[in-house]
Amino acid sequence: MALLGLAVACSTNGATTTAGPAAGAGPTGTMAATASSAPAGTVAPAAHGPYPVLRRTVTLVDTSRPTEAGAQTPAQPERTLETSLFVPDGPGPFPLIVFSHGLSGHPTKFSHLLTAWATAGFVVAAPAFPLTNETVPSSSKNWTGLASQPGDVSFVIDRMIAADHDPADPLAGKIDTDRIGAGGLSLGGATTYGVTFHDCCRDQRIKAAEVLSGGRLQVSGTGEFVLDGHVPLLVMHGDQDGSLPYASEVETFQLARGPVWFVTLIGGTHAPPFEDWDSPWDALDERTTTDFWSGTLGGDPAALARVTADATVPGLASIQQK
Repeated sequence: MALLGLAVACSTNGATTTAGPAAGAGPTGTMAATASSAPAGTVAPAAHGPYPVLRRTVTLVDTSRPTEAGAQTPAQPERTLETSLFVPDGPGPFPLIVFSHGLSGHPTKFSHLLTAWATAGFVVAAPAFPLTNETVPSSSKNWTGLASQPGDVSFVIDRMIAADHDPADPLAGKIDTDRIGAGGLSLGGATTYGVTFHDCCRDQRIKAAEVLSGGRLQVSGTGEFVLDGHVPLLVMHGDQDGSLPYASEVETFQLARGPVWFVTLIGGTHAPPFEDWDSPWDALDERTTTDFWSGTLGGDPAALARVTADATVPGLASIQQK
């Protein structure tokens, strides 16, 4: 099923970015260490964590693909992705997660959640997409930019692997290139479905996926989604989401072949359960998503076994699994 007529605008939260260096053979720049902002006890400890988190922003430029014209922006011959990195301050190698923001969203809106993942031992790369991030004029009208975003995720994976292999790069030796995950919110969730499950752009390097308040939006004029269970999938969606219908993700769960976990956030709307807002689901979201990554990419069966308990909270969340 393709959901059309998308009108999603994730609200701002006042976060700021750090300017990154110019693009080169791999990401470069100085990292600044930060402590996790997750509340104590809300994230299950990793087998080799918790870690302090190093954060920086890098500029990645894909010269092989153009950026189409937006509602108020001209077409460009290349694609520029300002990418926020959250890196555990440890020897590694660590699994890699590429996280995709929503329409009129930005990586800076997810600092709490992405820091929690890095604290637990995951390198997180979160690109700002050329047409749909909030700094682009009329970004809320650029939802058709979705068609190019699965390719952006694959490009970021390429560049992170190149950085891991570059002895001069701060990421050298930090990434376990056999353990890569993709996740995203809203239009970023649709991007994740595309790069993981659509004929047009499936990236076989992805070994696990998380879709938060997302939907199976059409990413290509040809091909289809094949929810074949070739990787584990976690879906989390609020039953009061007014932007992307909850019912559509219930259908996704019904159609998908396992392993798949479907979490209903009771009373949850669209972005606040996951962005840097205070919400009743904050601790639950961090526990559930982190344990899923730890169990699927981190090789920790006990963490995966905790996912059901993490997301079973009377009045806040329920979970189905197959």
